[in-house]
Amino acid sequence: YHFRKFSNDGQFLICFSRNCQNLIVYRHSCLSYCSKGINCDNQDEFPIKGQKFEGHFSQLYSLNLACGSELICKDFFLVTDCNCYGIFATATTPDSDPPARRGAIPNIPSIEKITLYPVRLADGTIMDERKFHNDFIHLAHNAGIFMYDDFVSILSVRYQSIHVLQIRKAGMFVDVQT
Repeated sequence: YHFRKFSNDGQFLICFSRNCQNLIVYRHSCLSYCSKGINCDNQDEFPIKGQKFEGHFSQLYSLNLACGSELICKDFFLVTDCNCYGIFATATTPDSDPPARRGAIPNIPSIEKITLYPVRLADGTIMDERKFHNDFIHLAHNAGIFMYDDFVSILSVRYQSIHVLQIRKAGMFVDVQT
C-alpha cells in the first residue's frame, strides 16, 4: 500500500493499492489492553494483536477508482470542510509532445484523461465525477487544484483557464464559472 494521509479530523487513514488503482480507507480502532502483572515494562506481555497494523486500524472499504491506463494520483487528496467527502484524482500518463488542439497552448504536455471524484469517506460512495480531456493540471501535492470552503478551483495549464466548481452538501460538483 501507499499510505497517503489522515483525513483532517483524524478518523480515516487514506491509502492506495500498490498498482495505484484502488482507494483503501481505514478507520482507527482503539486497542484496549490491561496487564495483570506488577512490572508492565515486559514487552512479552503486550498482546500480539497490538503489535500489528490490524490491531490499530480496521479496513472500511477498498474502492476501484482507476481502470485501464488510468492511475490514482497518489500525491493528490483534498477533503471538504465538513470532513464528509474526499476528492481524489485519476489520470493517464502525460504526453510530452501532444498534437496541436484548438485553444491549447503549444508545447504544454497533455494528459489524455483526468478525472476528479468526490467520495463519501464514511462508506466509499462515489458521489460524482468530473472529467478533463487532453488537458494538463498539476495534480502532485494539490498544486493545480485549490479548495476554499465548498469551492474547488482547477487550473488548466494547457488551456489557460480556471474552472470553479462547488461541492454541494449531497457531494455533487456544480459548475460555477470558467
